[in-house]
Amino acid sequence: MSFRKRLVADFLFVTQIIGAMVFCGAYILRSLTDVSGSSLAQFGTVFAFLLFHLTLGVAAHKAAPSRVTKQAIATYLIWLVLMGSLMLAVGINPAYHWNEKDTTTLETTAILSVAVLIMRRIAHLPFSAPAVKGLFAIAYKSVPQVLLGWKFLAEGATGTPGLSIIVGHATILVRLGQIYFMVREAGWDRNRAWLAISETTNELSWIVASVAWWFVVM
Repeated sequence: MSFRKRLVADFLFVTQIIGAMVFCGAYILRSLTDVSGSSLAQFGTVFAFLLFHLTLGVAAHKAAPSRVTKQAIATYLIWLVLMGSLMLAVGINPAYHWNEKDTTTLETTAILSVAVLIMRRIAHLPFSAPAVKGLFAIAYKSVPQVLLGWKFLAEGATGTPGLSIIVGHATILVRLGQIYFMVREAGWDRNRAWLAISETTNELSWIVASVAWWFVVM
């Protein structure tokens, strides 16, 4: 990869870290006083999504080591720490109460997990297969985000800052940019392909949640 492209990749990495801190920082500050529309179940599935993406990134680096892939691994590690902090902020707010929508999110994720396991068995794929981890990532992030939109419409969405909505889109697009440079540097493999697929469905589902947020807050 040329020096210019490396600079762009480094810029995306720094931008991603700043974006993650802004997204979670704004969310954490808001969650200390307002948890309307927030879902610990959804945040928990996001945490699982990040773990699946971390394993895809590590596997991609083992298959074809690259500097940009190392940056992607660091990105998911930082997101894991920040998301854990956000879950703590919501959990300690006495105004937060688990309800049927949180239960529905977990039940839906469980059903999709069983579907992935059945597919894995039929296709004779190991648990470490990129397709298995990628489908789990979609089940644990994209679908719960659509259900988050449902929760926004039913309960309100003031617990989610507009800044986090906007930055959420920006960070997903930046991660897709990072994946592009991972591919340019080390080539395609199934791990990188499923990272791209999962992040694309992530963006589409965040659009759904964002539209619901807009209808409620605006």
